[in-house]
Amino acid sequence: MTPNRFPAPRWLLVLAIALPFGVLGDALWVRASGPAGPPWQGMDDGWNDLVGGSDSDLWWHLAELLNRLGAEPGLVVLAAGVVVLLLMRRWRSAVYTCAVVAATSLVIDVLKAVPNRARPDDIMVHTASWSFPSGHSARMAAFVVVIAVVAVPARRLRIWWPLAALLTLAMMWARTWQHAHWLSDTIAGAATGWAVAVFLWWALSPLLDRERALREAAAEPAGQTSGPGTERLS
Repeated sequence: MTPNRFPAPRWLLVLAIALPFGVLGDALWVRASGPAGPPWQGMDDGWNDLVGGSDSDLWWHLAELLNRLGAEPGLVVLAAGVVVLLLMRRWRSAVYTCAVVAATSLVIDVLKAVPNRARPDDIMVHTASWSFPSGHSARMAAFVVVIAVVAVPARRLRIWWPLAALLTLAMMWARTWQHAHWLSDTIAGAATGWAVAVFLWWALSPLLDRERALREAAAEPAGQTSGPGTERLS
């Protein structure tokens, strides 16, 4: 399985660059709004009143599973995936994966420090950071892009993207269901995670394309060559 090429439309790259700046603008707006909250606070309050329930029903357990997947247990699973890539001698895909994880965490931490937005008063889980933007939502949005790049065959991407969107929305729902975030926190987080993963997909595409070329050359029938210098690609 080879890494997917960066998609051709350049608007995708432009969007990936613009979204974090948009989220930064929202963060500054939240900070400037003070205790009254930003102009969209009414939407956040309405959604917060709409969602939530018992801490022992099926929906709670589903939300808690997603909560854990977005925290340390999820990072352990991701680390195991990186080890698998290294064992498969796909170190370029491993570099991309690690770069996305590190960059997403860094950008989210920087953005959280701008507005210092408090979480909803009726939060149902333990947290230790500010509310805007949602780190869990960012990590899920970044994760589904990483899976698309390193694990999903190109012919299956049309099936994967709707599932990826569903997984991201599920994480956004889980964070608001447990009142760990405002709705706008999750929107900003998902946008940031997606943007970071897509931008790094573009930035590291020479490495990923090189890995593709190596694997395709290795899969050629015996006796055929890909041209002079192929053996030096690694």
